[in-house]
Amino acid sequence: MEEFVLEFANTIVSKNVFLSYVFFFISQSLQILFPPYPGDMILIVEGYLTELADLNILIVLINAILATTLSSILLFYIGEKGEHKILESKIIHYLFDTKIVEKLRGLFARHGALVIIISKLIPGIFSITVISAGIFKVKKVRAYSAIFAITAIHHSILIILGKLLGENWTIIFRRLNVYNRYIIVAGILLLIGYVLLLVIKKKLLK
Repeated sequence: MEEFVLEFANTIVSKNVFLSYVFFFISQSLQILFPPYPGDMILIVEGYLTELADLNILIVLINAILATTLSSILLFYIGEKGEHKILESKIIHYLFDTKIVEKLRGLFARHGALVIIISKLIPGIFSITVISAGIFKVKKVRAYSAIFAITAIHHSILIILGKLLGENWTIIFRRLNVYNRYIIVAGILLLIGYVLLLVIKKKLLK
């Protein structure tokens, strides 16, 4: 998918600047609504193409941040209105890892909208975290602020790096893949450690 999307992006940018912004907007929306879509890669490419095709980087940034923010708010709204019924949908089960929803309940109770910010740093859980925030009735102002803040920071970093590195943008993408693997392994180890601590604590209390 990555190669196809990259080639498609290059073709559009070389032919029509306006369509480039439309494509970038759709891409960032798909990253939220259809997580298998390689949205982070497109952000890096957007930065690279601002240099290659002389696109306005400020417009590119605003466009990307707006697309992700609006798509995330839509997911929050779906979670808020559908509540737990939304999790029974086959489409939601296919697109998102709904097993973590109950685990998120406790995190939202303790940390509120901060969970949304942290989830952006962990591969593959941001979208379902936003849905869960709606389900568990996190205050809208805080949720929307958290979504916008972490999106602005995340997108700005990737787009600017893509612009600065130019044709070497693939370095970032490769390192992101390595980072994602490390995060997943670290998450598994932390989970195992947490379970072991619970078991030990339970035995000590007997």
